[in-house]
Amino acid sequence: MATSVQLDVNQKSFAITFVHNPDIRYDQNYGTYIAPLWAYTLACHVSDNWSVTICDCKIDDIHEVVRSDVFAFSGINQDIDSIRKAHDLVKEKYPDSTFILGGPITWSLREEGKLSYLQYFDYLFIMDGEETLPMFLRAFEDASYTGLPQIIEAEARFPIQQAKNIRIDLLKPKIEHYYGAVLEVSRGCPFLCEFCDIRVLPGNNQSNNKPVSLIIEELDQYHKLGITQIQFACDNFIGEVAWARECVDAIVSWKQRTGAKISIFTWLTINLYKMPDLMHKMWEAGFSLLFIGIESVNQNSLLETAKVQNVEVLDQAVRTIQSYGFIIAPGMIFGFDSDTETVFEETLDFFVDVGLIGGDPSFLMALSGTPLYKRMEQAGRLIKREEEVTIRKKIETNIRYLQDAEFLKKGFVDFIHRYTEPGFQFTRFKKHLDLIMESDTFIPIDHVGYGSPLEYLKIQIKDVQNRKMFMLRIAYLIRKPSTISAVLKAWWLARKCSKRYQGLDIHLNYWLYVWTNIGLKYWGIKEEDFDIHSVGEDFDFNLLVQEIRPSKGQPLEKQKRGEEKTKVQARYTRKALKRLLENKQK
Repeated sequence: MATSVQLDVNQKSFAITFVHNPDIRYDQNYGTYIAPLWAYTLACHVSDNWSVTICDCKIDDIHEVVRSDVFAFSGINQDIDSIRKAHDLVKEKYPDSTFILGGPITWSLREEGKLSYLQYFDYLFIMDGEETLPMFLRAFEDASYTGLPQIIEAEARFPIQQAKNIRIDLLKPKIEHYYGAVLEVSRGCPFLCEFCDIRVLPGNNQSNNKPVSLIIEELDQYHKLGITQIQFACDNFIGEVAWARECVDAIVSWKQRTGAKISIFTWLTINLYKMPDLMHKMWEAGFSLLFIGIESVNQNSLLETAKVQNVEVLDQAVRTIQSYGFIIAPGMIFGFDSDTETVFEETLDFFVDVGLIGGDPSFLMALSGTPLYKRMEQAGRLIKREEEVTIRKKIETNIRYLQDAEFLKKGFVDFIHRYTEPGFQFTRFKKHLDLIMESDTFIPIDHVGYGSPLEYLKIQIKDVQNRKMFMLRIAYLIRKPSTISAVLKAWWLARKCSKRYQGLDIHLNYWLYVWTNIGLKYWGIKEEDFDIHSVGEDFDFNLLVQEIRPSKGQPLEKQKRGEEKTKVQARYTRKALKRLLENKQK
């Protein structure tokens, strides 16, 4: 049942319900529910004149939603069908209510020229809603909102320095349904990756950080609720290193005062390996799982996408970060122009050589608004399905690749087959533990670890869908003798190593988690399951190095947004593509 906090019945009030209905096929957590942070964040900006209800359709029955004056939705492109389904259901029940939509989906579809797909909503909000939503609700109170345009766009990014404490009172009654808690700590990233849609948002090519004091306040709230598993939501935790150091120091001090034992998962960049003092403090603070965009093992591919912080350092960086005890969840992408015919083989070798136990590779996708999207569009390599919204899927993309499509299909199928093989999985897990045991930087600290077997098991037992996923994992792991043998050998090895370095059961659990994710996700995959394409035989490779022109009809201020950094990124990209063209012409 959706939870709400009601006002005094004698006080004039309005009602708003935040509806979260994601398409669970694209849920990256695979059976561990995460609270919809957007709803709890925006709820704290709603005035006391409004009663607030949050309906998370993953755990609440949308058919039981009560009437509200305003129903507010949010989501990403992948959620477009599930959002429409929830909208239509509630609209039929409460036809006189006002329906609004915001979040990444409105920005993305506006950039793609497909905002009309969302016209069934009364109002569409673009960019951050911390200021535009309260403005709209004030207008709703005096009935002046009818004069507002259907599309309401924030003039600038909301300064997260002015963030408020989330509505913990709304979250508390249902926190047991979620795997820990989520704190937004910063927005933006100073790096330049060509494919990334984070950097193209206004002001997002720099870090904007929440006050450290507020982060500690929220951590303390969660700790008092018994929460130990924490996600620090951000684009790059170390985007501003001085702030990251301040934040980590404050967490360590808070832990010492309270005796709290927590584990933190966050997103950051690989240049962390250059900061041994920060890694030491982060481990002490409870950071254990780090998502890092590695993207490719091909050096020219990294240069092509302007992932300059990764060039020439991957092996050393990954080993160094893991030596402190961190688990790396690597972002990996196939389909860069510079990828060679050995890319699949080299990626598998890389996983073993550096002992990476995570990884869910996908194909390169051109997201609307990014420099990659413009480059593909200008070269005639963008696949535009006018009847569809661009959705980031694993085996369907919108780019015509330079590599032969049949090679990519067969290569990925073979990659998945070898990747999920018990022998390969055990070999990379053993190498992961070997590197830790050889390390002189690992610090045995008694914290719970993100992915703690006990915490994970508790959340699986509580929910029907989670229990189903958990049983599928078990079935996958006992399906044949070689798989059982690999699991038992890994368990024995982790137990043996734990005599010296405690806490390695977390690494075992995460390794099994990722292995079963990939195995179940791509079970029975075959070449016929792909919808990917290549350039034609008559493709002019000289188009690779042409200058990118501004989009037609694009406002001048939008063309200038982040212009200098975009020029720097474009120089790296053209340098890599010139090198590629030269090699093809030899």
